[in-house]
Amino acid sequence: MTSAIDITIINEYLLIAGIFLMFFNFLPTLFYLVLRSDAMHIDTGLTFGTNVAVLVFEVSFIFGSMIIFSIDSLLGHLALPLFCTAVIFTITMIWATYQMGALNRRSMEVLETLVGVIEAGDENLDGHSLHVQNLSMLIYDYLPFYEKRKINPMNLQYASLFLDIGKLGIPRSIIDKRGKLTPREKQLIQRHPEICVEIFEKIPSFTNVTYWVKYHHERVDGTGYYHMKGNDIPLASRILAVADTYSAITMPRSYRPSLSHESAVAELRLVAGSQLDEYLVNLFCAIPQKKVLECMADVRDRMKKYQSGDFKW
Repeated sequence: MTSAIDITIINEYLLIAGIFLMFFNFLPTLFYLVLRSDAMHIDTGLTFGTNVAVLVFEVSFIFGSMIIFSIDSLLGHLALPLFCTAVIFTITMIWATYQMGALNRRSMEVLETLVGVIEAGDENLDGHSLHVQNLSMLIYDYLPFYEKRKINPMNLQYASLFLDIGKLGIPRSIIDKRGKLTPREKQLIQRHPEICVEIFEKIPSFTNVTYWVKYHHERVDGTGYYHMKGNDIPLASRILAVADTYSAITMPRSYRPSLSHESAVAELRLVAGSQLDEYLVNLFCAIPQKKVLECMADVRDRMKKYQSGDFKW
């Protein structure tokens, strides 16, 4: 009798441990779902669907375990298998999350390196896309929770890096022209977001990325390339517009000098509400100057490696 009681107690502890183990994986999975994190998958739809499936499984397991826990006749037979299931499933999910996160980081590092190498030989770019990426993610970090939920952060990084990829389809003589552009040349320059869409339109998971890039030159007053206005412009596109504008006026160009942080902030405030989103401009201008300047310092350190050919981290 004593032995049977001891086994029952052990099984009860195993089942309780299994339930808590599932909760250990349940909470971060819920966190990923709410924040639409890219820790597991790049594609937003796949992330959402996968996490919903995981949550349904774990909720079913937890409540099912509680029901079984209350039935003494089944407890001795099912406690250990359920505990083993919880252990295996949780370890698998943690491993998959880690592997996907590592894969995403490696992919981003490769892309950043390629973009950096391409821009290293161009005095009018020289890390501009990397700078826009840093600034865009800095703005994203300062967004309130309810706004962050609207944006897939991995896609925002891709969009910031691909911001000017369409300029590869425009003659360098036009890109580097110091004088006033002709109407034809201006029209070609304005096509660079569309060229980006044409390059990546065959990649389904980049639909949001190209959509954001396409509209990053829209003006909130409706006088942009496509005449979209205010909140009709995607939030990510408005973030890219602020980051791109700040980067463009603070980085030196062959045809004009760069502005200081203070002067650039003043310029952003002047066009807030007409060219740029006023809320995002105010948010960006409120970010500590040190953090904003660190974005450029990081780019300068990386560009030195690309320019010298030393690509070891």
